Amino acid sequence: MSIEFNYKKSYPNFTLDCEFSIPEKGVTILFGPSGCGKSTLLNCIAGLEKTEQAYAKVCNVILDDKKNKIRVAANERRVGYVFQESRLFPHKTVLENLLYGYMRISKSEQNLDIIEIFKKFSLQNLLHAYPHQLSGGQKQRVALARAILSRPRLLILDEPLSALDYASKQDLFPYLQTIHKEFSIPVIYVSHDIKEVLQLGDSIVLMENGKIVDSGDLVDLCVTQPLLTEQEGASFILEGEVSDINEQEKISTVNCQNFDLLLSGNILEKKQHVRVLVHARDVSLTLDKAEHSSILNILPVEVSKVHQEKNGKHIIECCLEKTKIISMISIRSLHKLNIKAGSKLFAQFKATALVK
Repeated sequence: MSIEFNYKKSYPNFTLDCEFSIPEKGVTILFGPSGCGKSTLLNCIAGLEKTEQAYAKVCNVILDDKKNKIRVAANERRVGYVFQESRLFPHKTVLENLLYGYMRISKSEQNLDIIEIFKKFSLQNLLHAYPHQLSGGQKQRVALARAILSRPRLLILDEPLSALDYASKQDLFPYLQTIHKEFSIPVIYVSHDIKEVLQLGDSIVLMENGKIVDSGDLVDLCVTQPLLTEQEGASFILEGEVSDINEQEKISTVNCQNFDLLLSGNILEKKQHVRVLVHARDVSLTLDKAEHSSILNILPVEVSKVHQEKNGKHIIECCLEKTKIISMISIRSLHKLNIKAGSKLFAQFKATALVK
């Protein structure tokens, strides 16, 4: 099952023309350069824009169908929308803001454990405060919790971290990582920060000049899609659960199904789910496994594809069973190691090269 959209809206110097679908589960990233039409598209989905062409089906509910004269009002769509700024009601307390949407849904749907959600977003000590008394990060936590309490069919997060300082972003990030899993809400997430994109997303829709230029699984597109690789280069994602912690050496062991990954630095928690971003430029390839090396992660891989050379570099796509491992190497290294599809190698990367 998928969520479907088709919108067209014309301006004097710009036309939005987007037809695409996204999964009903997980986080879909909407990514593209400034001015490409992302905000206009989000406003169409939320019912805030009138268009020449409109179709939207979310969780088997038709929200827009211009041909059949169907247009659900914005306040009845059940589309949660969290902006760059929190947009809380300044004259209402945190508690009143949180309950605003919840009290407007039917009694039969008011079955969430409100107190548990307050705790989940660390709001129980802020309920009687007013928005002007909150920090930027606290305001965004309230905005997220308020959106969830409205029981949305779809949740739109439009650059929710962009107005926050670094510390506030780090505090809010864990909440964003768990929303779709804990509350089973499909999420459309907009960001210009490629690290946010790669750490949060499951699938991705790429926009340019008002049109959809690519879409699909984030793990596949972060290898060669120019819109994604121009900032940080080709990257790949590893996921697993923390199985062991060495507090003395500050190293966490993450089990990624068929291999263990060692992460240094910040100590994680046992059984914590971890998503790790690795840049291809930080991965080297060897014919033999290094026995005496400071590099902690050395994995046996098989080359599945050698991508065409660009700027004197080759992207080498490898696999470890079903896990994709990517390396960026020079033309000289490619020839020296005689790397081709089917070559069996060892991929190695330092734990400090991993960005959690």
